[in-house]
Amino acid sequence: MRRWPLKIKTGAYAALLTMLTLMVTAVFFFTILYYRQRKEVDDELRDNADELVRDLRNFRGAPVNPRHPLSVKFVPVDLREHYLMLMGPEGQLLYQSPNLEGTNIEGEPGFRTVTIAQQACRAGSFKMGDFTVHVAMSLAPLEAFHADLRFGLLMTLPLIGVMVFAGGLWLGNRAVAPVAALSHAAEAISVENLAERLPTPPADDEIARLTVVLNSAFDRLRAAYTSATRFSADASHQLKTPVAVLRAGLESLRDSPETSAASREELDGLLRQVRRLTGLIQDLLLLAGTDARRLRLESQPFDLSDLAAEALDDLGVLAHDRLEVESDLTPGLTVCADRRHVAMVSQNLIENAAKYTPEGGRVRVTTTREGDVARLSVANTGPALPEADREGIFERFRRGSQVGEGTSGHGLGLNIARELARAHGGDLELVRSDGEWTEFALTLPMGV
Repeated sequence: MRRWPLKIKTGAYAALLTMLTLMVTAVFFFTILYYRQRKEVDDELRDNADELVRDLRNFRGAPVNPRHPLSVKFVPVDLREHYLMLMGPEGQLLYQSPNLEGTNIEGEPGFRTVTIAQQACRAGSFKMGDFTVHVAMSLAPLEAFHADLRFGLLMTLPLIGVMVFAGGLWLGNRAVAPVAALSHAAEAISVENLAERLPTPPADDEIARLTVVLNSAFDRLRAAYTSATRFSADASHQLKTPVAVLRAGLESLRDSPETSAASREELDGLLRQVRRLTGLIQDLLLLAGTDARRLRLESQPFDLSDLAAEALDDLGVLAHDRLEVESDLTPGLTVCADRRHVAMVSQNLIENAAKYTPEGGRVRVTTTREGDVARLSVANTGPALPEADREGIFERFRRGSQVGEGTSGHGLGLNIARELARAHGGDLELVRSDGEWTEFALTLPMGV
């Protein structure tokens, strides 16, 4: 029931609770009713015994000697339908009901349940002066009455369960309707429209208070997101000029005739770090644009296979004959996208494949069409990625645990590549990494 909607759960729980309550109540009710009715039977047996002895003492023509047998004419009509044994002072049998057929119902004074003619009966024994009266009556009507009650309850329980379930479903619908409205409104809140807010219900209840709290949280998140995005963009933009000046100064010093060879070597190392810093600033500016949804895409139709062929030329340079390059390009894969940004994605995949493929390994680049989607796949041989690295491989500033300190990069390439792919309505994903091949696939919608 975990995956069922809340309104279904509400109806089901209400029906189950109602049926359980009815069953527990019925057990107590039937028990109390049974013992109450049995008490009435006991009272009736006592009254019958009193009536018999009173008639024997007061009616004209009743036997004077309590030791003489008793004729049936002295037994009250009501008692003739029951089971009766009348005993004298010395315990001699004065009268026995014909329906007993030899069954003995004698017992200690008080009430008990006995079996007569294979039927449950209630019996009572009473010492009244010279007489001892043993009287019993069948419990069959009482048991039949309770059987009818149980049958009626069992027949009505499903109907009650269905009715309560329907009522619980209706109440559940009414209860979750405000929550459903909030969920629908929350789905409309995204990076593109951070100003959207949840509608406040008219009633001043828990849902309304929750809406106010959520809207307040959205306000704080919007302010934090805007501040972080602005800071990232402004900081990266402000760093561009001083880094460019620093790079120009270092190049001027390196190219100066007065600079010694040792100084030039040191300046070349500093320039490499400056160029790395320049690349990081450009990546941060690009990420700031994608985060703020301000990335300008100049989409135009082009053949994805042609772009993959250009990437293969770059791969040939990066491989330096130390890797085996394979390709299978399907011509005519026209997509409508920003060629420059898609080239950045393919370049990132190509560089990663060349960087992490061991000496003598293989790199395979393929393009295919899958329905309305064009697919660019870049795979390389080598050890499988650790499971922990696969989960966060697209996170920012996340580098694999097996990447050495001397390996270039700052952990933004795959994240930027995926953001660019998604900005075009496509995606970038890790398809496999099983120790034989590690494969990444870029998917883009086919152009019209």
